[in-house]
Amino acid sequence: MRRLAWRSARTHAGQFLFTTLAVALAVTFLSGTLALGGTLTEALSSGTAATLKADLYISGQVVPGTVGRDGVVTQPVDSFLANAVSRMDGVAAAYPYTTTTVTLLGTDGRPVDLAATTTTAVPLYDRGQTMVAGSRPTGRDQIALDSHTMSNSGLEIGDSTRLVINGTASDVTVVGEFFYDSETPGSAYVGLDPQWIMEAAASDGRVSSIAIYLADGASAQSVTSRISSLLPAGERVLTREQAADEQNTARDTFLGYIQAFILVFVILAMCMGAFIIMNTFAMNVRQRQNEFALLRAIGVAPSSILGVILAQAAVIGLIGSILGISLGMLLANGIVVLLRHEGLALSADAVIVPVTALLVSLCIGVALTFAGALLPARRAAFTAPVEAMRDSSGAREGSSRAYGYASIVLIVLGTAAVVAARLMGNEELGDRATVFGAGAGAIVLGLVVASPVIARPVMTLLGLPLRLIRPGGYLAVRSLNAFSRRTSATAAALVIGMALVSAGTTVAYSMHESIHESVHESMYADLVVRQTDTSNELHPLPADMVRQISDLEDVESTTAVSASLNTLTEPDGSQITEYLAVVDPKHYLEFYDPGIVDGSVESLDASHVAAFASTGLKVGDRVEISGPSRSVNATVSALVEDNAGITGKFLASPELAKAVGSWTSASTRSSADPNALLTEPLALFITTRPDADAEHLQSQIEQIIAPTYTFTVVDPHELSEIVGQRTNDMLTVLYVLLALSIVIAVLGVLNTLVLSVAERTREIGLMRAVGLGRAQLVGQVICESILTAVYGAVLGGATGIALAVVLRSILTDQGVTMLVIPWGRLLHILLAACAMGIVAALWPALRATRLPVLEAVAAE
Repeated sequence: MRRLAWRSARTHAGQFLFTTLAVALAVTFLSGTLALGGTLTEALSSGTAATLKADLYISGQVVPGTVGRDGVVTQPVDSFLANAVSRMDGVAAAYPYTTTTVTLLGTDGRPVDLAATTTTAVPLYDRGQTMVAGSRPTGRDQIALDSHTMSNSGLEIGDSTRLVINGTASDVTVVGEFFYDSETPGSAYVGLDPQWIMEAAASDGRVSSIAIYLADGASAQSVTSRISSLLPAGERVLTREQAADEQNTARDTFLGYIQAFILVFVILAMCMGAFIIMNTFAMNVRQRQNEFALLRAIGVAPSSILGVILAQAAVIGLIGSILGISLGMLLANGIVVLLRHEGLALSADAVIVPVTALLVSLCIGVALTFAGALLPARRAAFTAPVEAMRDSSGAREGSSRAYGYASIVLIVLGTAAVVAARLMGNEELGDRATVFGAGAGAIVLGLVVASPVIARPVMTLLGLPLRLIRPGGYLAVRSLNAFSRRTSATAAALVIGMALVSAGTTVAYSMHESIHESVHESMYADLVVRQTDTSNELHPLPADMVRQISDLEDVESTTAVSASLNTLTEPDGSQITEYLAVVDPKHYLEFYDPGIVDGSVESLDASHVAAFASTGLKVGDRVEISGPSRSVNATVSALVEDNAGITGKFLASPELAKAVGSWTSASTRSSADPNALLTEPLALFITTRPDADAEHLQSQIEQIIAPTYTFTVVDPHELSEIVGQRTNDMLTVLYVLLALSIVIAVLGVLNTLVLSVAERTREIGLMRAVGLGRAQLVGQVICESILTAVYGAVLGGATGIALAVVLRSILTDQGVTMLVIPWGRLLHILLAACAMGIVAALWPALRATRLPVLEAVAAE
């Protein structure tokens, strides 16, 4: 039977070509994603280890909920510990260590694009880095650059430039170049005099950690024990490896989220590939009925025939998986090369491919093909020999009653889950999203299963215009209705893809319009000074610039908004770390309406906060707000609508923010005056005089804030467009990730048409013999392809819109208050589906016209 399986696979190799490509494409993105994830994880891990050179570190506890791509936020420690530790036996040196983000200007006076997530200023002590050339910086007018930053910036030792730190630009000279033992991907480093760093990032004397270097021969364990005895509660001593693991765990978690997000679309594409595989084997089995009948007639057992088909599936899966893994490595290498070209330092010379990634990709590819072939193989194995002896061209599909029952169960269960998600008002958004996602998946799967039942009436309705094209359009509709199960399997990939595209497009447009309306209705200010979206960190606007703007002739009034990162313990004991938007409660409502749901914002003080409605809190609830200074029990005095114009999910007064301090900003801890938080704000709302020249005033403000390089001034319309751009970016990412599914869907249509032409060879020959022309035959095949594509697009699109309507209602508390169905964009997608159908039909149509008429008529 092995010889028979191999000979049969070779004989029908052409029929399985596109099935193999579908498997290869799915495995390509699976293996590529796993390989790229392994490469980035290894590179980021080595980068973190490269910057940690001390033997021991004194660090505070990790602030809950601060795991992110840039590591974790830890509670600050007092810098004076460095002096006490440095005098201990076994300690060679101890340095207070803190960093801050900066903006580096190039020789052209513009911010240097370093292709890094952040440009970080680090203190250059006598230990920790290796100087390549020049000297370590001293004072506030000298800097050194790490080798990667030096190369990408175009700066050289001796060049003069500017460095923006805390919103203030300083003239500096590059005096040195340093490097870490390994490259640091995703970051650029600027070395400063440690005293300058302390003044800029730790003005209250509290730093992120104390770096400790041991003397030769000293025992790390004994030194750790002595240091621990001096530390206050909540502070700890970590080895270099422990500190690196803590940071790498945070990055691994962040990369895991990204990788899992991409893998969702990869799995989706693989599921679409499964439909193509199943359809291909079903058609192949139907074409080879005479072959199977002969095998059954000479005594071959059903299990043997089942084994032959599954062996062929395994071979196709193995070949497709190997091809996909090879293409996946090329894809990952290409992305790595692109990232290096853009300036991202990756330490690995090539893509790092974990063995598990190869095995997982190979096994999933083979299993996917095997599973797709199982039902057609079983159908072939247990078909009676007499039934199988019938002419394949006259084969008819069986009853679809079982499909109908199964689809009803799936759709009912899915609808129940979607309705339940809509009614779960007091639950976390993540839980509601999980329930909704499961329900939506069940509904889409149910529609795919029900497709053979509804295909005939829907095809008849959609095919009415094509029936006017005789005889090609008329014959196309009849052919698709005769094989509705094959038609529905072909369109399944399009149904799933279009459901996601239409749902995502509708939700994205609804979000965009909701944000646009919210900003215009809420914003009373005429202008807003805010950070540009290219800035990854929150930086304050210098106080002198705030004063200059307020003193402009055309400015009537201003109010400032700042932010403080704090940990909040809710009434149920759960902890979250969020930004508090720090505002002046007396004047804030004159510039911005946050949409008060309940309570009063004017009552904000040292013991009261306002919360977004989506937090689930109520007026009167008590929350504990913690920071580096202390903890405060505050009462929720107001609920406001979720709004993209507010940083974080809480509003607080300067008195409260000052009392607790911020985990990430020394400015909230160093000043005794609470109002000092608003003298260097993150945003400034401005109202103009009635007779003011808005364009001239905006130009004046731009000149004032130009030295910061990270702030811009916008009007409400520009602000809504900037905030709404995030939804456009989200939609672009969705389209890119779904591109793989669309490619597989095109292959599915193409594959089905090729097999359909081969399956109907005798039928085509007879039609040609009675006068059907080549152009008419091409028209029939193209009409079949277009109708299949439109059917999948319409069914998936309608489903996606319905799901988007429910999802929008679930997101109401997150600020998505408007439902916008972008009919124009969806029409473009439908037209694209028609074009895709035409493209997919060209080759099969040409193949059909080249069939010799007499040989086609004589074909079995």
